[in-house]
Amino acid sequence: MLFVDTKMNNIIPIRSGITLTPFSSGDQNNLIQYLNDPSIQANTANIPVPYTRKDADEWLQHTADLFHQHGAHYNLAIRHEQYGVIGGIGAFLRTGLQGHSDEIGYWLAAPFRGQGIMPEAVRAFCQWLFEVRPALVRIEARVYTFNDPSSRVLEKVGFHKEGLLRKATKKQEKLIDTYLWSLLRGEI
Repeated sequence: MLFVDTKMNNIIPIRSGITLTPFSSGDQNNLIQYLNDPSIQANTANIPVPYTRKDADEWLQHTADLFHQHGAHYNLAIRHEQYGVIGGIGAFLRTGLQGHSDEIGYWLAAPFRGQGIMPEAVRAFCQWLFEVRPALVRIEARVYTFNDPSSRVLEKVGFHKEGLLRKATKKQEKLIDTYLWSLLRGEI
């Protein structure tokens, strides 16, 4: 797959009319609309409840700061040519750009689920990460045990379920069991 990575403006094609692109200042309304979905909030660790304009502005500033720090965008919008931002996907950069391991996270707005978009986005994003980060060998994803749709996405992409992390995530004072999934270079 051919990726356009100008360092300034990552564009990763997913399918006709849908790409991964950097977030931009016009994305606030879609972020506010979609990230107030209770299912997204229940299945992600760090999305504020409720999600406000201030949260959207802080997210956009955060992505801009990371771009200035790393020289490329590693948190991307899933963008529909007609509807704008419909989701997001990103790398946590926990071991830095030269690290051998990283973790990804993602979300997709309810009206666009069940159409095969998320597996395609995860696959394309992981392929891109392996291409632009030569030291990267392992990509992880952590999924709450009750989030079956996310586990199915990872399985479709070729991730392997490595095990159960008991009470691994603390969310709103509740301890949640989490599955650990991984994808190694060459498995995609």
